[in-house]
Amino acid sequence: MIDKATIDEIRSRVLLSTVVGERVKLTQRGRSFVGLCPFHKEKTPSFQVNDERGFYHCFGCSASGDVVTFLRETEGLQFREAIETLAARCGVQIVDQRSEGERQQAHAAQRQKDELFEINEAAASYFERCLRDHPLHAAAQAALVDRGIDPNTTDANMQEALREFRLGYAPYGWDGLCEHLRKNGLGLSAAEKVGLLVPRKTGSGYYDRFRHRLMFAVRDIKGRVVAFSGRALPPPSDEQLRALGLQSLGQAQEEPAKYVNSPESATYHKRETLFGLFQAKQALRNQDCCVVVEGNFDVVSLYARGFKNVVAPLGTAFTAEQAREIKRFTANVVLLFDADGAGQRASKSAREPCKQEGLFAKVATLPQGTDPDSLIRDRGREAVEQCVKAARSMLEYLIDSTLDQKFAAADAQARAARIKEVTDLIQSEDDPTIRAMAERHADQIATRLGIADARTFRALRQEVLTAARGAKPSTPQVKVAPPEMARSRSREADIEREMLGALLEFPELLDDPSLASVLAEVEGDVAAAIAGLHRARDNNESPLELLERLPPTLRSLAAERLASPQLTDAAVARDQLLG
Repeated sequence: MIDKATIDEIRSRVLLSTVVGERVKLTQRGRSFVGLCPFHKEKTPSFQVNDERGFYHCFGCSASGDVVTFLRETEGLQFREAIETLAARCGVQIVDQRSEGERQQAHAAQRQKDELFEINEAAASYFERCLRDHPLHAAAQAALVDRGIDPNTTDANMQEALREFRLGYAPYGWDGLCEHLRKNGLGLSAAEKVGLLVPRKTGSGYYDRFRHRLMFAVRDIKGRVVAFSGRALPPPSDEQLRALGLQSLGQAQEEPAKYVNSPESATYHKRETLFGLFQAKQALRNQDCCVVVEGNFDVVSLYARGFKNVVAPLGTAFTAEQAREIKRFTANVVLLFDADGAGQRASKSAREPCKQEGLFAKVATLPQGTDPDSLIRDRGREAVEQCVKAARSMLEYLIDSTLDQKFAAADAQARAARIKEVTDLIQSEDDPTIRAMAERHADQIATRLGIADARTFRALRQEVLTAARGAKPSTPQVKVAPPEMARSRSREADIEREMLGALLEFPELLDDPSLASVLAEVEGDVAAAIAGLHRARDNNESPLELLERLPPTLRSLAAERLASPQLTDAAVARDQLLG
């Protein structure tokens, strides 16, 4: 644990605009700097950096934070790693408040983790070399060539894909990797912990988990190898084995699992990991969109053909943890799953994780009988781009899927169930702009449900419109205040928000005696925010800590005013507060 005083000193010594300016071209504008946001693609600068507060905010994608946040989001660092990086930069000695025992325990845990990373790195290098040099490498190379990826190519994109995804071959035999690690003095027990080796059922020793498989290295956000995914290959012939002096593995008659993935370990948690995220992160920022596919080969195949903003889950349904990782780079997701029943189910199940983490999800529909890999190989990159461009919002996709379900025209019960499914889907959508889509297509929805009777058609259309407007048919209408009262209340709220903005920019005004009576009249969220300002100042809190104290309804306003002050000096702010 690093003491707060040290963290505050580091924040005060490091100029935010200098750190951000190493990645973003900044131009001074008033009391702030402005540039193109590094977290989403934009043509007009909306990214504001304020050195006085040590805070940044993007008016386009709402990304905000301080210098520590910026390093964590752009470099994929943990909090302590970011603090240590900044401390080294500004010459601050970190005071570690942990006891000697706690420090020793933390260092031991880090050494153990480093050993696991070292083992995974050694295995990745071994598999890469086997793909080039092993006598049975032809099967692995042929599997790649079948997907249009030639390991011996001179094509720059193909070479980059081979290198970035650390493609390799786990050789035929029981203990090729095990012997390699032993000869190089690497710990076999550590290799067991990351799932590369498995203890023998009888006697001592280990055998390889991955045997005669095409290998994909799984890398974390820093590029470290944390796990592997191995794809089954056709077995070698008896003649090939005899020529190499190898014995058959004696596998069962049934087909081996198509894919074998590393088990979870201290370095790998599959619910939090996305295959290809490390390789895609810059493309996600540049294109402000993440395309999620189903399989490893889809990712590698698209990447090898210049389509780089693509990732895939690893043997799991799409999770909230994976959505959170994507959100670090973009808020826009397109699901490009296979055009089969499993792909449709995967698209539907991804809705909740995306909603939970604030991702705007669309669903792209592939031509029947294709997957992203085959589509890009057969029709080229433009076909995939067109498919992604034509993606529908998740709500549109789910409504269409529901309407596409067949039922007998005379079956009133089935039709009623379908109507309820559609209205429930619309009502469950939080974003009013997306619900408005259903409102625009109310006639079409009613028509597709096979409603012929005019009266029933109008009733159904009204149900769809009501759901799209965010209320249930039985919900009573809320009384609206008279226009004069509504305007006055709105104006009063605007004034109070402006008051809060002035105090955010000049917190010293909190103690100005001439403002005491004005501030005492403020009520509601703004009053709670002013109290939060007092506590934040008294506790010497950072802007991020201050934001946490504020009511959620005011955090966006606060972030904007901290990053892009609107008032020139405290006197102007005081005059504004006095009205």
